[in-house]
Amino acid sequence: MELIIILGVVASVVLFFMYASKSGAKMLAEREARKNKAEKAKAKIIGSHSVGLRGTGSGGHYQAYEFTLEVSNQYKAAYRAKCTWEVYPMGAPKAQEGMEVNVKIDTEDDQIIYPMDNGLEFSWTWQVMNKKKNK
Repeated sequence: MELIIILGVVASVVLFFMYASKSGAKMLAEREARKNKAEKAKAKIIGSHSVGLRGTGSGGHYQAYEFTLEVSNQYKAAYRAKCTWEVYPMGAPKAQEGMEVNVKIDTEDDQIIYPMDNGLEFSWTWQVMNKKKNK
């Protein structure tokens, strides 16, 4: 009987991890598809401040900042957007007030701005944390 219980627990854990890894892969694919669909644009950095989120990602250690941007492209008039990016050491010199950054505008939400320069990443972690906070 104990063996059956142990096997049941092990099987449950294995199935959970299989499900979680498939869900995670699906989520990453959806995010990448969304980014690929986004419109190319330019964004001028108006201001920024740290949001208190730090971590380690694809480019090493990062610090997350909320940026106020003036975004425009050939299809949209300039508008202000606020979004949070993870800034890695090699991206910090590109993310200073007054600088212009290559970006993509999300087609589903024009407040989601994807930086296209190395060392800068849109912070999905911050996006998810704020959605839960605002509910």
